[in-house]
Amino acid sequence: MRALPIIAAALLCCSAVVGATGGLAGSTANGAPARAGTGASPMAFDAPTLVAQAEGDASLQQINVLDVAPTSVERWGVERQYVDLGPALGLSTNATTDHLRTRAMVERVESAGTTAERRERLETALQNLEARVDDLDERQTTAVAAYGRGEASARELLVTLVRVSIAADELNDRRSRIEELAADTRGFDIDRGRLASLGNQLSAFRGPVREHAEAVLDGGTDPHRFYLATGPRSVTVSTVLDDAYLREAYRGDLRNGAGDAIELEVALDIVAASYPVIWNTTREQTQVFGGGEAYPVRIAHSRGDLTAFVDSDARVVYAEHQRRPLASMVADQRASGTGEEVRLVVNQTYPGGPAQIRVVDAVTGEPIDATVSLAIETNDATRLGTTGDDGVFWTLSPYRRYTVTVEAQGESVEAVVDPGAPPRVDRGPRPDDATTSPTSAPVRTRLSDPGGTDVYQR
Repeated sequence: MRALPIIAAALLCCSAVVGATGGLAGSTANGAPARAGTGASPMAFDAPTLVAQAEGDASLQQINVLDVAPTSVERWGVERQYVDLGPALGLSTNATTDHLRTRAMVERVESAGTTAERRERLETALQNLEARVDDLDERQTTAVAAYGRGEASARELLVTLVRVSIAADELNDRRSRIEELAADTRGFDIDRGRLASLGNQLSAFRGPVREHAEAVLDGGTDPHRFYLATGPRSVTVSTVLDDAYLREAYRGDLRNGAGDAIELEVALDIVAASYPVIWNTTREQTQVFGGGEAYPVRIAHSRGDLTAFVDSDARVVYAEHQRRPLASMVADQRASGTGEEVRLVVNQTYPGGPAQIRVVDAVTGEPIDATVSLAIETNDATRLGTTGDDGVFWTLSPYRRYTVTVEAQGESVEAVVDPGAPPRVDRGPRPDDATTSPTSAPVRTRLSDPGGTDVYQR
């Protein structure tokens, strides 16, 4: 498979593939996404080239994803983000400003003349931190709403998501500094659960897709394609990077954010019920992070890794981060086209998920280096790139029906693809209403105090 060209990127400029529930059609974007081969024999091409779905085997079933409710999607797009200087400078400035504010907070606490004054300044710093965490949530919600109304571009929304992520990272450092200062302050009994809750809330804003988007904005990597879909207080963002599929979702409409602490086992049960395929798959390690409002549950499993964030009051998963090897994806939706010399097959997952475009010689089954174009609904086709020597090209599936066209060996072949629907995480009943437990209980290997972490291992 041919490697992608690398072009340093410092700001996002977009050619959009955008749609909306009101019937707004999409238009494709220039630029090639990441690609990866499967290593499958070309002569076995008529069999699915990725994992095929089958009942009763967790390794062959779709893994649930948190997503914007299908009746609530306001706007979506698949766009290539690349060079421009403005946002990169803005990201650097914002990060520096937050860092300086943290240093100023530390100096203010350490310069207190009396222990009583130090305790008072620490409490003020903690209250300010809580307010800043709430501000981040509101800042993201405002940007999501503006994009949904068509008042902001996908570039502007993605830049805001990255800025929120950078700010969350700095605020988490500030939280750690407050904890250190509190430990050195006589008579100041800080609520560790309160601090843990803030850290858990902040970690929901710092996922793998935003991390890669930050690298694109900073010019540290090549231009890239990202999928975005939004609804009321909700956003899904995903990308294909090298041989992996990265996904983040945040459902602010499911989050109450005012719950009391729950047992760590309760958070674990909620995630087990929300992701039964993962729960029934080989799990190397499961970590549950305690905290008053938000409980991240991290699972390293045989088909990737998941971090699911549980709201302790609503008792539902309200945010997730997933990283999946492309070879582990269940691409069980197939479309194909065959010409005299060329055969095209599109194995795809769901909107925002990866789609594998595979081109081979119609007679011999040998892979073909073909030019790939994509058109959404009735819009014009846009060239995405080439398959390379292994005949494979990866892209992100749009939210609407699309047509893939490949050109090779003097002919053009196309396939029309229906986007399907993701296997969404259901809200489901609260664990205390359930009559059954997860299929397989974990073996606890370490138990910490409130605000700490449980580690489970199979």
